[in-house]
Parts: sequence; structure tokens; C-alpha cells
Amino acid sequence: MVEFMRLRRAWAVAVVAVLFTATPGYTQSGRLSEMNGSYANTSLLISGRELSERLTEPGIRILDVRSSEKYTAGHIPGGVNIHIGEITTRLNGVPGMLAPADVVVRVLGEGGVTDGTRVIVYDDIGGLAATRLFWVLEHLGHPRVSVLQGGFSLWQKERWPESREIPERTIARFTANPRSERLADKQWVQDHLKDPSVALVDARSIDEFTGKLPGRDVKRPGHIPGAVNVDWVLNLTGAEPRQFKPSARLSELYRRAGVPSEKEIVVYCRTGARASHAYFVLRLLGYPRVRLYDGSFVEWSADTSLPVAR
Repeated sequence: MVEFMRLRRAWAVAVVAVLFTATPGYTQSGRLSEMNGSYANTSLLISGRELSERLTEPGIRILDVRSSEKYTAGHIPGGVNIHIGEITTRLNGVPGMLAPADVVVRVLGEGGVTDGTRVIVYDDIGGLAATRLFWVLEHLGHPRVSVLQGGFSLWQKERWPESREIPERTIARFTANPRSERLADKQWVQDHLKDPSVALVDARSIDEFTGKLPGRDVKRPGHIPGAVNVDWVLNLTGAEPRQFKPSARLSELYRRAGVPSEKEIVVYCRTGARASHAYFVLRLLGYPRVRLYDGSFVEWSADTSLPVAR
């Protein structure tokens, strides 16, 4: 959770790089449906208009991953508040890693998530926390997870319903069926460093990637050899409320960076948060094989037996 707060404080600086890349004309949900239709996996992103029309539909669980203070001040009706910190932990000195499956299953069950629920996740920081939970649910085998385009900021701007009522929590049963193909550990990355069928994507800033700015807890600055850099903020429009860019622009962004869809893609960052954003975007674009290296560069750089490039 500390990582999300740190990134949130750095948000204003980070988005300067994309302020001039904003795409006007699709901030309203009337145009959003048309935009969503161009994504290969359009069901992974839901518009405010569509969600507003389905609020009372049985089988939907809305998860709000903002702070508890913001949640109590107003949230999407029926939404349940879950902290990312509840499903992450420190492992081997690396903060923010996925907690043991039994812990995550318990938290999700307490949030009303079942095997058959359609889960809608949202935040107010460009999807950074929402996509983290998206990856967790996909990794654990949940088949129906979507992220709200524009998050709560766009929801408010478009004046969809809000509530301060805290819904009664009904403990549900969620069964984890972990999908190993969605996760890469340190050994897997090491074993595939020279595999031509695998591509590594570093979702950190260019300064972190080159080693100019090491990053907190990074023992050796730089990046994993062979990785290409796509800063996660480039996935978003520059204008508030920030949204995922249209499919054509995202596809061009990753194509130019050298991320071919025919390869197996491994995304990483400092501790997995920003990498989850890249993971979601690649899944949205239809990349068939995407893994997230959860330990990311904090874990990698701490192992002096592993190579680091600059």
C-alpha cells in the first residue's frame, strides 16, 4: 500500500510526459462505448454508462480499491472497499508482493466475490490499484473481471449515481484456481533471459530504466537485460480524468517499443504495481500470453548473481 501512496504523490510529475498526448473527444461515456469496441478484449474495460445501467443486476460485485476515507465520503452504489494492502505482503524483503492464496481468497470472499461473480474494479489513480487487483483475480483463475474506464473521477464527472451507504457484507466463497501462466518468478525470468520467444517489458520511468534514478529499495540501478521500456503513464491520456488510450494508440505504443504479440510477454516494474497496469493493457489489446514478474526489479537487483543492464 505504501508503494501506491508513493506513486500517487509522484503522479503530478509523472504525467507531464503525457500532457500533450491527450486524445480529446472521448471523455464522455456516449463515445466511450464506441472506443471500447475497438479493443481485442473489450469486456475487460467497462464504461460508466454501462455500469450505471447494470448497478442492480444480480451477480455483479463492485470493488472500490481507493482509501477507506475516500470510500466513506462517496462511492459507486453497492461498491465494497478492499485495500490492496490486504492482499499483498512483504516476501523475501520485497514489499507489495501477492499474499498467500488463502489470505487473498479470504479477503475476496469477505468482499462478496464468488466464482460466478462479474467483478468490476475501480480506483481514482488511473487504474494503478484497480489493475493490480485485476491481475490478482486473473492469476487466481477468476474468469470475469473488468476495470472501470476513467475510475471514480470520470464516474463523478459524468454525474452517475453516488452513495455513502455501506452495503452489508455477505461472506461468499471464492475458489482459487491459480493460473501459473499469468505469473513469472525470478527463476522463470532467469531461465528465459535468452529465450527468443520471450519479451521483457519494464513499466517504470525512463530514468529508473536507465539507472539514472535507482528507485527505493533497488540495490543495483538499471534494468533486466533485454527488456524494453514502456512507462506505464503512457498508457493513459494526459487530460483529467485520465483514461486508457484508444486501442490503435496503445497498439502503436507497444509496437514501436518492440513488444510483438506473437511472443510471450513478461512485465515488471519496481514491485509489481506499475507492471500490473502494463499487464492489463496488453491483455486488453489481445496479447495472448502475458506474465507478471511479481518480485520485479527490487527482487532482481538484490540478487548479485543476476545481471543488470544500464
